[in-house]
Amino acid sequence: MNRKVIPFEQNGEFHFNQGLKKTEQNKKHAALKSFQKAYELDRNNLAYLSQYAYLLAENGRGAEAEHILINAFIQHQYDAEFYFILSQLYIIMNDPNKAFLFGVEYVKYAPDSGYDEELEQMFEVSIQDEDEVEREATRFTGQHLFQHLFMNARIEEALDFLSTIPISIQEEREFRNQKAMAALFLNRFEEAHELLEQLLKEDRTDMHALSHMTLLYYHTGEEEKYRAFLKKLEVVQPLDDDARFKVGLVLNFLQQHARSYELLYPLYKDQVFISFQLLHALSHASYHIGKVEESRMFWDKMQTFHQVSEMHSPWKRHEATARITQLETEYLKDDDPYRRLLGLYKIYNIVPRDAILGHEVWDTIEALEDYEKLYISFLFQGLKLVRLGRMHKGLEAMTQAGYEDEDDQLAWIETFHTLYDSKVELEDISAFTAATLYFHQRGRKISKRSLVDSFDTSLYRLNKALEAVRQI
Repeated sequence: MNRKVIPFEQNGEFHFNQGLKKTEQNKKHAALKSFQKAYELDRNNLAYLSQYAYLLAENGRGAEAEHILINAFIQHQYDAEFYFILSQLYIIMNDPNKAFLFGVEYVKYAPDSGYDEELEQMFEVSIQDEDEVEREATRFTGQHLFQHLFMNARIEEALDFLSTIPISIQEEREFRNQKAMAALFLNRFEEAHELLEQLLKEDRTDMHALSHMTLLYYHTGEEEKYRAFLKKLEVVQPLDDDARFKVGLVLNFLQQHARSYELLYPLYKDQVFISFQLLHALSHASYHIGKVEESRMFWDKMQTFHQVSEMHSPWKRHEATARITQLETEYLKDDDPYRRLLGLYKIYNIVPRDAILGHEVWDTIEALEDYEKLYISFLFQGLKLVRLGRMHKGLEAMTQAGYEDEDDQLAWIETFHTLYDSKVELEDISAFTAATLYFHQRGRKISKRSLVDSFDTSLYRLNKALEAVRQI
């Protein structure tokens, strides 16, 4: 007997209703899975999202819930409904200050919602000066959301959000500091310097501005000014948790790890400012003062805020910096200019790429020949260069084809420069790289066919390149 099977589609609504049923049955973990599934199937449904977030908080995962909601707030173009959802979340998390102020911010956009009366009853307050309370709500929610985005490496989005706040509040000291910090981390140094100079002119003891100016001088290489500002940071005792947090982060970045740990660990212990940035800084600071297991613990906790590849961990970064030091000794201090070029190429391929920042190898690089410095500019600053660009393209082609032996790479660098000096047309780099390997077999049996396949060229192009190489 033929039966027509009617497919049963388990859509978001199905899983949402399952979650509601399981909540009524007090099966919170099962309900959480259902709400999560509903949200994953329809990320634009705020009912699914809010129930998922609320239940996360009820299961002790409030920070994760907040992170998800703020991400959605940005994706939904600052939809005011999120102020209400976040207010409700903070009630569950037993954070009355945030709950009240996010609620007040919501009422500004939904004055007929009745939520203002609900807030007054819930928190047993009577709002006398509505304008001042609303202003404080905008100030507080603006700072909180900006900090969350910034701490999760979403700096452009943090600045975009800041621009939606009333100008009169943007001009307040705290917000100008935040704007300067964002400009600094986006390498907009002139803009950051102008803001910070004015802030310090108004108050020389501003710890935030002092921290940011120290970082700015570090980035711009103004050594004397940097040392003077760093000395101030090292000896001053921050007066509040916010200043302690800021100075601790800056000192960690400047590799003053012991003092950074001293400032930041109490914030973690007291559960103050638990964020991506705090955990990231503590992971690095604890690693460098010998607390390796603690460092791994902080790194693992950090992943709940923002997934970061292990290559950026302090232990992998330490391996990378050690490898750079080894390559510096082995290649950059060699008398052979081709070996120095190869050393720069090898250093460029160390991951994470930013492991070279602040490394002592820059002192050696500064003493290299101008031609080698041009290659550095090509590698790390994106400078467009024809000659070195083609040499680099050949090295990359060899790497992709699996030929990473030092002798092969040096053979290519030497062959390339000889060809270039002989004014040979070098458009077809893949064919010339393959030809170099064919002439430098070194006891291997490398066939033309294998080179054609490995370097994505043709036998005709390879033979043409071989003829040019024979004549040099």
